[in-house]
Amino acid sequence: MDKDRLQPETARTTCPLFVVSPHLDDAVFGCAALLAACPGARVCTVFAGSPADPQSTEWDRSAGFGDSTQAMRERGREDDRALERCGARALRLPFLDGQYGPLPDVTALADEMVKQYERVRTGDASFVVPLGVRHPDHVRVGEAWALLLRTGRVVSCIAYEEAIHRTARGAVAKRLTELEAGGLQAAPLDEAWRTSRLSARALAIRRYAILEYASQLRAFGTRFPADLAKPERYWCVTRA
Repeated sequence: MDKDRLQPETARTTCPLFVVSPHLDDAVFGCAALLAACPGARVCTVFAGSPADPQSTEWDRSAGFGDSTQAMRERGREDDRALERCGARALRLPFLDGQYGPLPDVTALADEMVKQYERVRTGDASFVVPLGVRHPDHVRVGEAWALLLRTGRVVSCIAYEEAIHRTARGAVAKRLTELEAGGLQAAPLDEAWRTSRLSARALAIRRYAILEYASQLRAFGTRFPADLAKPERYWCVTRA
Protein backbone atom coordinates (compact mmCIF):
# COMPACT_ATOMS: atom_id res chain seq x y z
CA MET A 1 0.00 0.00 0.00
CA ASP A 2 1.50 3.35 -1.05
CA LYS A 3 1.98 5.46 2.06
CA ASP A 4 1.73 8.69 0.03
CA ARG A 5 -1.74 7.72 -1.16
CA LEU A 6 -3.02 6.72 2.24
CA GLN A 7 -5.42 9.40 3.38
CA PRO A 8 -8.01 9.38 6.16
CA GLU A 9 -11.67 9.56 5.31
CA THR A 10 -12.95 12.96 4.19
CA ALA A 11 -12.53 15.40 7.05
CA ARG A 12 -15.66 16.50 8.81
CA THR A 13 -16.62 20.09 9.51
CA THR A 14 -17.22 19.25 13.18
CA CYS A 15 -14.74 18.08 15.80
CA PRO A 16 -15.58 14.40 16.52
CA LEU A 17 -12.80 13.95 19.07
CA PHE A 18 -10.85 16.13 21.47
CA VAL A 19 -7.68 14.17 22.19
CA VAL A 20 -5.27 15.12 24.96
CA SER A 21 -1.62 14.24 24.33
CA PRO A 22 1.02 14.77 27.04
CA HIS A 23 3.85 15.22 24.51
CA LEU A 24 4.31 15.78 20.79
CA ASP A 25 3.91 12.10 19.87
CA ASP A 26 1.82 10.41 22.56
CA ALA A 27 -1.57 10.74 20.85
CA VAL A 28 -0.26 9.22 17.62
CA PHE A 29 1.72 6.53 19.43
CA GLY A 30 -1.35 5.63 21.50
CA CYS A 31 -4.38 6.24 19.28
CA ALA A 32 -3.38 7.13 15.71
CA ALA A 33 -5.82 4.63 14.18
CA LEU A 34 -8.68 6.21 16.11
CA LEU A 35 -7.59 9.64 14.86
CA ALA A 36 -7.44 8.40 11.27
CA ALA A 37 -10.90 6.86 11.63
CA CYS A 38 -12.35 10.15 12.94
CA PRO A 39 -10.90 12.92 10.73
CA GLY A 40 -11.27 16.43 12.04
CA ALA A 41 -10.12 15.53 15.55
CA ARG A 42 -8.29 18.12 17.63
CA VAL A 43 -5.13 16.93 19.36
CA CYS A 44 -4.29 19.09 22.36
CA THR A 45 -0.66 18.62 23.35
CA VAL A 46 -0.09 19.71 26.93
CA PHE A 47 3.70 19.94 27.21
CA ALA A 48 4.44 21.81 24.00
CA GLY A 49 6.28 24.84 25.42
CA SER A 50 9.97 25.64 25.00
CA PRO A 51 11.98 26.88 28.01
CA ALA A 52 13.03 30.53 27.88
CA ASP A 53 16.68 29.55 28.14
CA PRO A 54 17.62 26.61 25.88
CA GLN A 55 18.69 23.51 27.77
CA SER A 56 20.51 20.36 26.79
CA THR A 57 18.94 17.20 28.22
CA GLU A 58 20.03 13.61 27.86
CA TRP A 59 16.87 12.68 25.94
CA ASP A 60 17.21 15.56 23.49
CA ARG A 61 20.85 14.71 22.86
CA SER A 62 19.89 11.08 22.22
CA ALA A 63 17.31 12.32 19.72
CA GLY A 64 20.01 14.27 17.89
CA PHE A 65 19.43 17.81 19.16
CA GLY A 66 21.88 20.31 20.58
CA ASP A 67 19.35 22.11 22.77
CA SER A 68 15.69 22.19 23.80
CA THR A 69 14.67 24.97 21.43
CA GLN A 70 15.93 23.02 18.43
CA ALA A 71 14.31 19.86 19.78
CA MET A 72 10.86 21.37 20.32
CA ARG A 73 10.90 23.09 16.95
CA GLU A 74 11.64 19.86 15.07
CA ARG A 75 9.31 17.80 17.24
CA GLY A 76 6.52 20.22 16.33
CA ARG A 77 7.24 19.70 12.64
CA GLU A 78 7.21 15.92 13.09
CA ASP A 79 3.92 16.15 14.93
CA ASP A 80 2.43 18.34 12.19
CA ARG A 81 3.27 15.72 9.57
CA ALA A 82 1.94 12.83 11.66
CA LEU A 83 -1.34 14.60 12.48
CA GLU A 84 -1.79 15.58 8.85
CA ARG A 85 -1.56 11.90 7.91
CA CYS A 86 -4.31 11.17 10.41
CA GLY A 87 -6.53 14.05 9.32
CA ALA A 88 -6.21 15.69 12.75
CA ARG A 89 -5.47 19.27 13.77
CA ALA A 90 -2.97 20.43 16.38
CA LEU A 91 -3.74 22.54 19.43
CA ARG A 92 -0.75 23.14 21.70
CA LEU A 93 -0.47 24.38 25.28
CA PRO A 94 2.63 26.22 26.55
CA PHE A 95 3.34 24.05 29.59
CA LEU A 96 6.89 22.77 29.94
CA ASP A 97 7.85 19.11 29.62
CA GLY A 98 9.06 17.82 32.98
CA GLN A 99 12.62 17.56 31.67
CA TYR A 100 12.64 21.35 31.23
CA GLY A 101 10.96 22.61 34.39
CA PRO A 102 8.37 22.08 37.14
CA LEU A 103 5.09 20.48 36.14
CA PRO A 104 1.95 22.63 36.27
CA ASP A 105 -0.47 22.50 39.19
CA VAL A 106 -3.16 19.84 38.68
CA THR A 107 -6.03 22.32 39.02
CA ALA A 108 -4.48 24.82 36.61
CA LEU A 109 -3.86 22.05 34.09
CA ALA A 110 -7.41 20.72 34.44
CA ASP A 111 -8.83 24.23 33.98
CA GLU A 112 -6.86 24.77 30.78
CA MET A 113 -7.72 21.37 29.33
CA VAL A 114 -11.47 21.79 29.82
CA LYS A 115 -11.29 25.39 28.60
CA GLN A 116 -9.79 24.23 25.30
CA TYR A 117 -12.25 21.34 25.05
CA GLU A 118 -15.23 23.66 25.49
CA ARG A 119 -13.75 26.18 23.05
CA VAL A 120 -13.36 23.83 20.08
CA ARG A 121 -15.89 21.06 20.55
CA THR A 122 -19.19 20.82 18.75
CA GLY A 123 -22.05 18.60 19.77
CA ASP A 124 -21.04 15.54 21.77
CA ALA A 125 -17.38 15.40 20.77
CA SER A 126 -15.64 12.71 22.83
CA PHE A 127 -13.03 13.74 25.41
CA VAL A 128 -10.10 11.36 24.79
CA VAL A 129 -7.23 11.25 27.27
CA PRO A 130 -4.10 9.24 28.08
CA LEU A 131 -4.70 6.71 30.83
CA GLY A 132 -1.90 8.35 32.82
CA VAL A 133 0.73 5.71 33.52
CA ARG A 134 4.39 5.57 34.49
CA HIS A 135 5.85 8.83 33.14
CA PRO A 136 5.49 11.77 35.59
CA ASP A 137 4.15 14.04 32.84
CA HIS A 138 1.51 11.46 31.90
CA VAL A 139 0.62 10.93 35.54
CA ARG A 140 0.05 14.68 35.98
CA VAL A 141 -2.24 14.81 32.93
CA GLY A 142 -4.08 11.78 34.30
CA GLU A 143 -4.59 13.54 37.62
CA ALA A 144 -6.00 16.56 35.79
CA TRP A 145 -8.67 14.72 33.77
CA ALA A 146 -9.59 12.59 36.78
CA LEU A 147 -10.27 15.83 38.66
CA LEU A 148 -12.54 16.99 35.83
CA LEU A 149 -14.54 13.78 36.10
CA ARG A 150 -14.80 13.83 39.87
CA THR A 151 -16.03 17.42 39.87
CA GLY A 152 -18.54 16.79 37.07
CA ARG A 153 -16.98 19.22 34.59
CA VAL A 154 -16.59 16.32 32.17
CA VAL A 155 -19.14 13.49 32.17
CA SER A 156 -16.97 10.72 30.70
CA CYS A 157 -13.64 10.08 29.02
CA ILE A 158 -12.24 7.58 26.58
CA ALA A 159 -8.77 6.76 27.90
CA TYR A 160 -6.11 5.30 25.62
CA GLU A 161 -3.25 3.26 27.01
CA GLU A 162 -0.01 5.05 26.27
CA ALA A 163 2.19 2.95 24.00
CA ILE A 164 5.56 2.01 25.53
CA HIS A 165 4.63 3.28 29.01
CA ARG A 166 1.84 0.71 29.39
CA THR A 167 4.38 -2.10 29.13
CA ALA A 168 5.90 -1.31 32.54
CA ARG A 169 5.06 -4.14 34.91
CA GLY A 170 1.80 -3.47 36.73
CA ALA A 171 1.46 0.09 35.41
CA VAL A 172 -2.02 -0.23 33.94
CA ALA A 173 -3.36 -2.25 36.87
CA LYS A 174 -1.97 0.32 39.31
CA ARG A 175 -3.66 3.15 37.43
CA LEU A 176 -7.02 1.37 37.34
CA THR A 177 -6.80 0.81 41.09
CA GLU A 178 -6.08 4.50 41.62
CA LEU A 179 -9.08 5.51 39.53
CA GLU A 180 -11.36 3.20 41.49
CA ALA A 181 -10.04 4.55 44.79
CA GLY A 182 -10.79 8.06 43.51
CA GLY A 183 -14.44 7.28 42.83
CA LEU A 184 -14.09 6.58 39.11
CA GLN A 185 -14.98 3.51 37.10
CA ALA A 186 -13.00 2.27 34.08
CA ALA A 187 -14.53 -0.27 31.72
CA PRO A 188 -12.49 -1.72 28.83
CA LEU A 189 -13.72 -0.99 25.33
CA ASP A 190 -13.62 -4.41 23.78
CA GLU A 191 -12.40 -5.81 20.48
CA ALA A 192 -15.82 -5.30 18.85
CA TRP A 193 -15.65 -1.58 19.64
CA ARG A 194 -12.18 -1.26 18.12
CA THR A 195 -13.02 -3.36 15.07
CA SER A 196 -16.11 -1.28 14.29
CA ARG A 197 -14.01 1.90 14.19
CA LEU A 198 -10.44 1.01 13.26
CA SER A 199 -10.41 -0.05 9.61
CA ALA A 200 -7.45 -1.58 7.80
CA ARG A 201 -6.85 1.82 6.20
CA ALA A 202 -6.78 3.53 9.59
CA LEU A 203 -4.32 0.96 10.91
CA ALA A 204 -2.06 1.44 7.87
CA ILE A 205 -2.14 5.22 8.36
CA ARG A 206 -1.16 4.63 11.99
CA ARG A 207 2.02 2.81 10.96
CA TYR A 208 3.17 5.62 8.70
CA ALA A 209 2.18 8.36 11.14
CA ILE A 210 4.32 6.79 13.89
CA LEU A 211 7.34 6.82 11.58
CA GLU A 212 7.07 10.61 11.22
CA TYR A 213 8.57 10.96 14.71
CA ALA A 214 12.07 10.20 13.50
CA SER A 215 13.86 12.05 16.28
CA GLN A 216 11.98 10.30 19.08
CA LEU A 217 12.46 6.89 17.52
CA ARG A 218 16.15 7.71 17.07
CA ALA A 219 16.46 8.34 20.82
CA PHE A 220 15.62 4.68 21.46
CA GLY A 221 18.67 3.66 19.43
CA THR A 222 18.56 0.02 18.41
CA ARG A 223 15.78 -0.66 20.94
CA PHE A 224 12.83 0.15 18.65
CA PRO A 225 9.78 -0.12 20.94
CA ALA A 226 7.94 -3.29 19.93
CA ASP A 227 4.82 -2.01 21.68
CA LEU A 228 4.28 0.54 18.89
CA ALA A 229 3.16 -2.35 16.69
CA LYS A 230 0.68 -3.69 19.25
CA PRO A 231 -3.10 -2.98 19.14
CA GLU A 232 -4.44 0.23 20.60
CA ARG A 233 -6.40 -0.29 23.82
CA TYR A 234 -9.09 1.92 25.31
CA TRP A 235 -11.13 2.38 28.48
CA CYS A 236 -14.36 4.26 29.10
CA VAL A 237 -14.04 6.18 32.39
CA THR A 238 -16.98 7.63 34.31
CA ARG A 239 -17.86 8.50 37.87
CA ALA A 240 -18.72 5.36 39.83
